[in-house]
Amino acid sequence: MIRIAGDRDALSYLKLTRKLSALVVIGSFAYIGVGLLSLPLRWYQVHMHFMGMGVVSFAAGVNISFWTSVTRRRGSILAALLHSLSLLLLPLGSLLGWGNVLIALVSLTGLLFLIPLRKRSLVYLLELYSFLSLLSTVFGNFRGIEAWITAVEWAYPVPLIYAVTLHALPKTYRYRASLPLTVLMTALHAFALSGFGPSRHLMWASMLTYLGAARLDLAFRGLRSVRVREALPAHRYLIAGYLLLIPLLILSWPIPLDELGLLHILLVGFVGLHIYAHAPMMIPVLLGMRNAKRFNYPALLLLVMAALSWPFNRDVALYFLSGSLFLVVYIVKP
Repeated sequence: MIRIAGDRDALSYLKLTRKLSALVVIGSFAYIGVGLLSLPLRWYQVHMHFMGMGVVSFAAGVNISFWTSVTRRRGSILAALLHSLSLLLLPLGSLLGWGNVLIALVSLTGLLFLIPLRKRSLVYLLELYSFLSLLSTVFGNFRGIEAWITAVEWAYPVPLIYAVTLHALPKTYRYRASLPLTVLMTALHAFALSGFGPSRHLMWASMLTYLGAARLDLAFRGLRSVRVREALPAHRYLIAGYLLLIPLLILSWPIPLDELGLLHILLVGFVGLHIYAHAPMMIPVLLGMRNAKRFNYPALLLLVMAALSWPFNRDVALYFLSGSLFLVVYIVKP
């Protein structure tokens, strides 16, 4: 009877945290919508806040679901609640000058997620590192909007992507990620964040090393092990999203970029491709909706073109981005 009660408690906990995850994801869509609509009005500061937080909130919403499925412990429910609320309030708080306080709250509540974990692996250490790196932006002589930009651009989404991918891809396709490359990837990101050396080149090196650590060659071969024929288009679409990261990073590396250029290449290109690759499979599950499953590769290609064209012509980049958004919605919408 005790075991049954414990299972019921765990199930209730998972349902609640999944609702919180869905709330953050829905909030991220609202932020992205506000960010896009603010461009024609030339509200560039509003665009920067809400587009950035839309992307980051989406990654965090998915990550909340990931954490809770791993821990299955009620002890993290308060952390999940505070983490969700602080993420949703971060854009408004940044505009009002409360950005540092909310970034610290996001970081500390993220750390609380890790307390109940019994297992210790490099994946969880990467999760820990992601929040410590975000917290470091608050205490590293950054103030106001500069702290927020730095957190969005360098510290927060990239380690989250590293951790989830290095857990999910090998588990899905039954292989092991490269431990030496994972250590190197994390070290390069840490040096880039610290400001020692050429930060931009260290970050690009870290992201390319991450693709090596994830062993995309083994993930591609793993497509042969997909036994359910109806699921194969989704798996091919997922792997295509990861493979397109290679030309994106190689082609964008030599492009001269200012701070805004770095921000858009990173969020639209690197983070955006991860979102596009996973969203058509995950969003319908999180939101409890039907999935039309019209998987198409132009959605991914247009996103890459949007990221690469942004430093040269922002209007053209916006057209590419709009087209890619339409096609990725077309995948899911019944």
